[in-house]
Amino acid sequence: MICPVETAIGTCAANTRSRRGSVMTETLRTQFEPMRCRACQRSIKPNTSLAASLGKRLTVASRDDCIYRCECGVSYSNARNEDDRVMITASPELNVPKQVRAGLVEALGQALNRGNRRKKLIKFCFETSEDAVTWTVFRGLGLQGRLDSLVAPQRPLGEPVLLLWGAPVSGARGPETASALAGVCRSLGEVSSALSEPDVIVVWQDLVVFVEAKFQSSNERRPNYRGFSRYLDRPDLFAVSPEEVAADGYYELTRNWRIGTALAESLQIPGFLLVNLGPPDKIEVDADIFMTLLARSPLREFASCSWSDVLEAAQPIEPWLDRYASERHRLLYWR
Repeated sequence: MICPVETAIGTCAANTRSRRGSVMTETLRTQFEPMRCRACQRSIKPNTSLAASLGKRLTVASRDDCIYRCECGVSYSNARNEDDRVMITASPELNVPKQVRAGLVEALGQALNRGNRRKKLIKFCFETSEDAVTWTVFRGLGLQGRLDSLVAPQRPLGEPVLLLWGAPVSGARGPETASALAGVCRSLGEVSSALSEPDVIVVWQDLVVFVEAKFQSSNERRPNYRGFSRYLDRPDLFAVSPEEVAADGYYELTRNWRIGTALAESLQIPGFLLVNLGPPDKIEVDADIFMTLLARSPLREFASCSWSDVLEAAQPIEPWLDRYASERHRLLYWR
C-alpha cells in the first residue's frame, strides 16, 4: 500500500528539484548571454545544458568544453566576460594565415614528443597558441628566404634547414637533422615516446641555432627538478656547478643548451647558438641570469631577443606577415 505521506514527500522533492533546475537555468542564461562570433558575425546562443554540467569547471581543454560554438566551426572559451573569451578554430590550419598552411598538419604529426601530439594539436587551435605564432613567423621567414634574420648581422653559409618541434619543415637535410636530433635525445636517456622537441631549430653549414620561443609566457623555472641531472653531465658547458644550475631552475633553457651542443657536434658543425626569443618584459631578466650560468665561447653562444628584433632584421617582410605581426600584441614593438 502506498503511503499518502510518502507520496506527498516524493512529489514535493520532485517539485523542489524542478524549481532548482529552473533557477539554475535562468541563472546561467543571465551569466552567459548570446555573443557575436568574431569570425563570421553570427549570433551564438550559449549551451546552458553544457554550462550546467560543467558547474564551476569553466576551464576549456578542448572544443568539447565550449559553451559557445558557432555554425561556422569556431568555438570560444567559457570566460564570463565576452572580451576575455579565447577563439578556438575548428582545425590547426585555420589558426594561421593561408600563406603558411601547407605542411602544418604534417609537421604537427611528426613532432618529436609522440606522447604529446594529440594535446599539441588541440592547443594549436587556440588563438593564444604560442606554437601557432612560432609556426607562422618562422615558416613565413623561411618562405621569404630570411631565416638569417634570426642571427643578423651574421651571414651563415649554405641553405638553411628548418625544424619546428623536431619535425623537418624545409631544407634538403631536414630528415637527416631530425634523425640526428632524436638520436641525441635518446643518448641522453630520454624516453623514446617523449623526446624533447625544441621550438625552432635552424641549421646552416657552419651554425646550429636552437630557439626557445615565448609569446605571452615567461621562461619556465623548475628549481632542482629531477630531470636536470640528465643535461648536466658536461661540466665544460657551464660556468658554475651542476647544483647551482639546477637550483636556478631554467630547465627548458638548460635542456636546449645541452641538446643543441650535442647536435652540432653530431652534425660536425662548428658553431652553436641558443636564442631565447620573446617579449623583453617576460624573458629579459631570466635570460640575463641564465647567461651567467653558461661557459660561452665564440663557437658556443647564448642570446636573447624579441620577436620585433627578428622581424625588423628581416625587413621588408611580406605584407601578410606584417599584418599578422601588427595584429598580435608582443610581436611588434617599433610601431
